Parts: sequence; structure tokens; C-alpha cells
Amino acid sequence: MRLAEHNERGRKPLLQRLRSWLDEHDPGGIDQIRAFHLALAYVVIIICGVTTSRAFGLNLDVTFPMIGAMTASVLITFTPAASVPIEAKSFLRVFAVTIGLLAIVAIIGPGSHPENALVLKLLLVPLSCIAMYLRRYGMDGQRLGIALIIIATVATILRPTREEGAWLLLASVEGFIITALIRLSPFRPSAMQAYNDGVVDAVQGVGDYLRLLADAIRNSTEVPKPALTMLHRLRVRVRVALLAATTEEPEARGWVEAVRTHVYRLRVATQLLRDCIPPMRAEGNDRAWAIPIASMAEEVARHLDLIGRVPGHRDLRLDDALTRLRRAATAPDLDPKVQLTLLRAVTAFERLALLVSGLEKFHLERPVEENVAAYPSQPEPKVAPEPFFNANGLSPSMRVAVQALIATTITTSLDLILGLDHAYWATMTVMFVLGNSLGETYVRVRYRTWGTVLGVLVGVAAVHLMHNGVWVLAGICLAGQVIGLLTMRDRYDIASAATGLSVVVGLHLVTGLTAEGMISRIYETAIGAVVALVISYLVLPIYGSDEVIVQVKTVVARCRSAFAGWWPRGEKRESVSELAWEMRPVMDRLPQIDAESSLGHRAAGEVVNLVSTLDILTTYLALLEDAAQRLSALQPPEEIVNALEAARSRTLQGFDLALGDAAPAAEIRGAPQVDAALSAALGQSTDETARRLLPFVADYLAFSDAILQPLADLRTVLNPPPATSTVPAKVPKDTTPDAQEAA
Repeated sequence: MRLAEHNERGRKPLLQRLRSWLDEHDPGGIDQIRAFHLALAYVVIIICGVTTSRAFGLNLDVTFPMIGAMTASVLITFTPAASVPIEAKSFLRVFAVTIGLLAIVAIIGPGSHPENALVLKLLLVPLSCIAMYLRRYGMDGQRLGIALIIIATVATILRPTREEGAWLLLASVEGFIITALIRLSPFRPSAMQAYNDGVVDAVQGVGDYLRLLADAIRNSTEVPKPALTMLHRLRVRVRVALLAATTEEPEARGWVEAVRTHVYRLRVATQLLRDCIPPMRAEGNDRAWAIPIASMAEEVARHLDLIGRVPGHRDLRLDDALTRLRRAATAPDLDPKVQLTLLRAVTAFERLALLVSGLEKFHLERPVEENVAAYPSQPEPKVAPEPFFNANGLSPSMRVAVQALIATTITTSLDLILGLDHAYWATMTVMFVLGNSLGETYVRVRYRTWGTVLGVLVGVAAVHLMHNGVWVLAGICLAGQVIGLLTMRDRYDIASAATGLSVVVGLHLVTGLTAEGMISRIYETAIGAVVALVISYLVLPIYGSDEVIVQVKTVVARCRSAFAGWWPRGEKRESVSELAWEMRPVMDRLPQIDAESSLGHRAAGEVVNLVSTLDILTTYLALLEDAAQRLSALQPPEEIVNALEAARSRTLQGFDLALGDAAPAAEIRGAPQVDAALSAALGQSTDETARRLLPFVADYLAFSDAILQPLADLRTVLNPPPATSTVPAKVPKDTTPDAQEAA
């Protein structure tokens, strides 16, 4: 299936594949509009900058618009899409840093005397330390720190005199005004509407799969697995749209999170639906159940298609289809194994029907402003900055700051000793590749180095072929900036190449940089990258795998707490979907953690399997949560509650063993056989109400049993039993497609 989908993608034209990638990673075109605003700001700033320079006779026809364009770049690039008031505040914060630093440059006047230029060059060292330490304030601090280094680096390249520095302050103000007028205009797409549309599109993708499933059952062919591309869109596209929506409207977080919870459960239910369909050619199978299952799948698909289009459209046809399916599952003389599977199919489709009802209540067809107003305000929680010190000594942000201080000292010393005269390039490379862990630094070094090589080579070729086409080269420089902005979050390698191309072509236009000077950027980048990697490895190293193990343990503990709070004993209502959402940043770090294994860190190889196993755990927990909620509403008799209580206790024991809260020698004994339990229940159940409960009981017992395997795998890494080696946990073979893809 994965190979077929890969080949299908490979046959698509390049522009179509690019359009599909942007549709997944930039739903609603939010970042595409940012890129358009950046390009438009560049054009207007260049025109206004050249006009201003000539009007005042400044002789800064290139430098003046360049500073304005730099201001526009740092404002838009380091201000994520949000509402106009939120972006305006971020603009003012970044602009204040820009003006403050340019004022310092004007006072120093590096172009007035060689010693002044040396002062500015040495100033890059403490500025790098400060920029890295700003990471303690989260992503806002990290973006502000990088903007600080870019401004200082551009000033080091231009080396203005004091008089020129004063005019460059005016250029920055001009660039700020033009950028603010263009970017903060109200005519731009709504991230909230893009999220709404993304959810509707993902839901309808599930409907398409259900129709394929119904056709396969009617034709007695193999039931298809959910397409990985469809599941990927359910996960990636909705997640990206959610991030943009909550950034744009923090007060709408309540509605956004509620919708996301239903989409998460819809994805889980779809992933495991195929396992609830009896074999097409089972022995003794008369397939009397085929038509009810196919009809039920088609009814759910029909309702999913109408979500976002027709308000309150649920009708009796869905309930009638569910009744026919339940009657087929409880028919006499069914093979016990077929009946077991059919009972689970009943609960699977009931789960889908409930999700249909839940999604209908969000009224995705009406304006999102009305939906948001119906939910209580839930602003995004503020992240407290890291302390200077923690239990292990220096905090991570302080460690990275020290690494930056040492690395930039080395690159600057190379300039003074070897006369590279381009230490700012190596210093800027250090700032871009130095990550929050050794693995992140390694990945960034690899992408940045190869990206720069590619970008420089393309830049050299472009300058050689179009050395007289100044405006064509300016267009190439602008295109590089736009591509870098669009790909920075998900394709750092492409962003590095595009940025390298833009910078070398821009330097050629501004300073007359030759092909030889462009090639020198390759080894200067390599010097900065190697220095950053060596310092990250030797000086106060930060291992992401160690941090992730702590994060995983925290998530597992919260999973146990959530499960303990569900029926039949608990009173808490924490949903596992919240915990699955918290795994997102951990999953994003898997490539960096895997990189640490190549550097010899012992835990890195284990952590990849650990996080994948945690994904499996949350999948089964979501299904257990659903079964527990419905059993609670049906109020089963005491005999069934006692049986399920035993399964609950066994699951809690599995959590305790995984977390190390149980005796090391303790083992889980006597996991129940689901087939035997259901056969006994079927034989004793004559009351229709009791038989109505059996599908939910079957689901609860099945998932209680299945969850023991990922808990055992987690235990082997988090708390290995005595006298056993810590072997990387194997992912169970019956994992979901997403979990296998993550592994």
C-alpha cells in the first residue's frame, strides 16, 4: 500500500505535487500569503528606498533599500501568522530590537575606521550568547535571537560610517512602515476558517474510505486498509491548521480543541475499523451480515459528506442501519469467531455514529465566529521561562548560550588569526545550526551544509549566466526568500538551499561579490558548522533522548491517571486525546534523537521505539475511553461491572510496572481470553438488555488485553526488570499504520 501510494505520488507532475504539499503543510494558504506580502514589501521598499536615496543625494541607492528589505524580512519571517493585533505587537517588539541595534551600529561607525569595524565584529560574540539565551522564553525568544544576529551580521557586512548609520535608521523606519501597511491589512485569509475547512476535508476523506470498504464487502473482495495518505491528512493537515488557528484566535482554543478531539477519535476509529470486519471467505460463513455492514458504512459516509454543508442533517436512516447491523450480529447459529468480530463491528460503527453526532453539534457549516462564541474562552497557557539553574546544574538555555559564546569566539578568532575576513558568515552559521540538543545540532549541520552548497552553486550559475540582468537576479533573490519562508518549518534542507541562494545573489548585487567569494561561503559555512557541532558535543552537551525519556515517563503517568479516572471507579474526565496532542513535539524530535545514535549515545536507539510504542498506547487508550464512557451511560449489571473491574485492575498493574511503581518481581498473570469470556457471556445472556451490552463489553475486554503489550514494551526501557539487559523494545506487529510509519 505504501509503495503503491509512493509510486502514485511519483507519477504526478511536479507542480501538482508541490500544490499537494502546500495544501497539506499550509492549509488555507496562510504562509503563502505571508510570502506574497514579503515579496510585495520587497518591491515597494526597493522602489521607495532608491527614490529616497536619490531625493536626498545620499549615494546609498543599494544600501538604503537593502536595510529596509532586511527590516521587512525579520518582521515577517519571525512573526508567525496571527490576528492583526497580535502580529502588530510582535512587529513592534522586533522593530524595537532592530532600531536599538542599528543605533549602536551608528554610534560605533564601523566604516569610519578599521578599529571601529573590529569593535562591531567582536560585538557579535556577546550578541550570539544573548541571542541563544533568549531561547529560555520559548519560540518567541528564539525567533527574536535569530533576528538579532541577522541584523548584526548585515551591519557587519555593510560597515556603514556614522553618517550612513544614521540614514540606515531612517531606512529601517521606512521599511517598517511599508511592511506594517502591507502585512497588517485586513484582506487576508482566516486561519480559523482554514481550520474549519481542513476538518471538513479530513472528515469527508473518511467518508470516501467507508464507501470503498462498503464496495469491497458487497463484492466479496479484500477489505482495504485506510490509505496512509488519508490518515496522514487527518493527522498532519488538521494539526498544522490547528496551530495557525490557535495562534490567530487564542480565545477560540476551547472550540478548536473540542473539534480536534473528535477528529482524533475519528482517525483512531478508522484505523482499526478493518479489524472489525469478518473474513470474506471464512469457513461456514454465509455472509448474511455483509449487506448490513455495507449499508451501515454507506450511511456513515453519507452523513460525513454532509458535515460542513447541511446543518443538523442526521436522520433515522443511520439509526435504522445500525439496528439492522446489531440484529445481524446477534443472529442465532453464528460461528463464535464471526459473532465476536461482528459484535466489535457493532461497537465500531456505533462509535462512528456517535462521532458523526458529535461533529454535527459543532455546526461546521455556519460561520466560525458563531461557533467560537458558543464556547468559553480558553486562552493558550503562558509558558514560564526556564530558570538559570535546575537540578542538574545549568538550564538547557544557559548551556546553549555558553556553547554559542565559545563557538563564536572560535570563529572570530579564526578571522583575526587567519584573516578570513568573513568570520560573520561562520558566526551566523553557528547561530543557525546550534540547536537545543546535540541531535538537533547534528541534523541542522547536515541540512545547512548541503543546502548552502546547493544554493551557492545555483547562485554562481545564475550570476554567470545573467550577470547583466540585475532585475532578473533580484527576482531570483526574492524567490529564494519566499521559498525559504514557506519551507522553513517542515523542510529545513530546502529552506537552507533557498536562503543560501538568496544571500549570495544579494551580496553580489550589493557588494559585487564574485564567484570566488561565493564559493568561499561554502567552506566558511563548513567551518561554522563543524565548530558548532564539536562544541555542542564537547561543551555541556544536551542529549535530546534523555529529555524525551523524561517526557515519555510524564505522559505515561498522566495516561495512568486519566485511565484510573474513567468508569467504573473514577470521577475524573481527562481525555487521552489531550495526551496524544502533547506527544506531537516529542514525535517531531525523532529524527534528531535518531541522529544521536550515530554519535554513540546509548539511549537514542531505544527512544525511537519508545515514542512509537507510546503512540500505540494512546491509540488503545482512546478506544478504552470510548468503551468506558458508553458502558457508564448504559449502567450494566453488577456481574459485568465486576468482570470489567478485574480487567481495569490488570491494566493499572501494567501501568505501575511500566512506571516502576510496582514491585520489580511482579508480573501480570492470567490475561483473560476474549473469546472465552464472550462465549460464556453469550451462553448466559437471555435478556435483550444484557445482550445489548455485550458488544461494549467485548471492546473493553479486547482493548484491556491489547494494551498490556505496549505497557510491557514501555517497561523494558523505562524500568527494565532485574538481571535483564535494556534491549530496545520491539513495536508490536498489530500496530496501527501511523505507529508503524512513525517507527
